[in-house]
Amino acid sequence: MTGLVSGGLVGLLFGALSLAGGIHPARAAGYPFPFDPFVAGESFGCKHLLIPGAEILPRDPVHDSRVLPGWKDLPMKGGKNRTIESLVIKGSAIAHRKDASGKVSPVPLVVIPAGGLVYDATPFETHLPVGDRGVIFGRPATLLSKDLAEETCRNFSVLAGRSFSVGDQVITYLAPGPKGGPLVLWRTLDGVSIRPHPLEEYPAGQVPAKTPTRIFGVYTHAGQIAEYLSFSAPMIVKEKWAIGGKEKTLTTNMEWFPHFRMVPISCPIGHHIGLMVYNDMPILLEPGHELDLFKGYLKIKVVEIQEKNGTAVFSLNGRAYTGHRGIDGLFGTGRAIAGIRHTLDTLKKIGGGA
Repeated sequence: MTGLVSGGLVGLLFGALSLAGGIHPARAAGYPFPFDPFVAGESFGCKHLLIPGAEILPRDPVHDSRVLPGWKDLPMKGGKNRTIESLVIKGSAIAHRKDASGKVSPVPLVVIPAGGLVYDATPFETHLPVGDRGVIFGRPATLLSKDLAEETCRNFSVLAGRSFSVGDQVITYLAPGPKGGPLVLWRTLDGVSIRPHPLEEYPAGQVPAKTPTRIFGVYTHAGQIAEYLSFSAPMIVKEKWAIGGKEKTLTTNMEWFPHFRMVPISCPIGHHIGLMVYNDMPILLEPGHELDLFKGYLKIKVVEIQEKNGTAVFSLNGRAYTGHRGIDGLFGTGRAIAGIRHTLDTLKKIGGGA
């Protein structure tokens, strides 16, 4: 069984897979608590409609700044900016199936979890304004309108080293800062990081009438656990595009292809800065089988798995790569790719690397 695993098979699948190579969580030296931003699960208390796997980061990713074969890099108005298609694979692992009796299959495979394969179309530098041209699955597309909302999560807690999603943003709470306030990393669901800390957090009772951005939190305690009265962030709930001469309305988390959903991405003040499509079911890849995704726009094939050294040879649209611990990778360029690299570099500096 190779491809997308759906329905009631999901629980059975993970009960019947064993990870190869003993993949262990990362730890951050200098922090006295479990710290695993690479596979950190959602913290309790802040739950909303958005995507599985949002908090996961790629481990030891392959990085190729070239656009994938057949994908596009299109200029926007005036030629001063452009939109670029890119791909992120994260959370993948080499695994084996078990049958009902517990016998392990000798044939390894690669598992990509739900939310672990992300197609992204994002402006290279700034944002994509209404009336300007982007690219969606190879087709020039003009953004006609967008509908921005604000999501607020209230009365929840987050453990140090864990992440939570609000709006179309991901917040990773690291530790109390020098003055006792929260210390966080911030990125969008697809990975964009505009500047190191483009959000504001305030102790209860000290929130100004007007905040610098639409991303801000109000907390009562910030230690090993941060306790928030509220946390707000923007979310584009609907966009209208002209794609191939036809108007199409896109709503957050709508299905684009079977088992793939889309989310528009906004910056802290609500500009459109990307559009992502992700898998809502796990993907299984057996050696020697090619999987066509996005109606053939992406062809992914695991050629060989070398368990002794934990590597996997694979190809994307015919271009060959060698992955470590799986097939995690950053393919292309643009703000989402740059943001993920910035986050990974920051974590290495504080000892959170794998």
